[in-house]
Amino acid sequence: MAERKRSKSEERTYSELLGELHQLSTWNSQEKLKREHIPSAWHTLDREAPCKPRKTKLTISLDEDMVRWFRSLGTGYQPRMNAVLRLYMLAVLSKEIERESDRDWKGDPL
Repeated sequence: MAERKRSKSEERTYSELLGELHQLSTWNSQEKLKREHIPSAWHTLDREAPCKPRKTKLTISLDEDMVRWFRSLGTGYQPRMNAVLRLYMLAVLSKEIERESDRDWKGDPL
């Protein structure tokens, strides 16, 4: 059975999805190496020594489709959005995601 042809919007979203999946696949391929360097006690640290970070109220403009999608997940969508942003922040800080500002003018890592 042949797949139906995707609309331009669906094709664009599909391309973004493939890009994200490729990135996720790359990160996951290094998971074993990461586990070897992260102490096992760190995996239970949030349960053994929980702390709630202070929250700051913020007015922010986000893409409508993204907000609609998070809201469709039900109650707790704001903490989920916070968790996604926190993961991105940690990935950047841990150099899992390389930013342009992480390289000098010649393109060498800083």
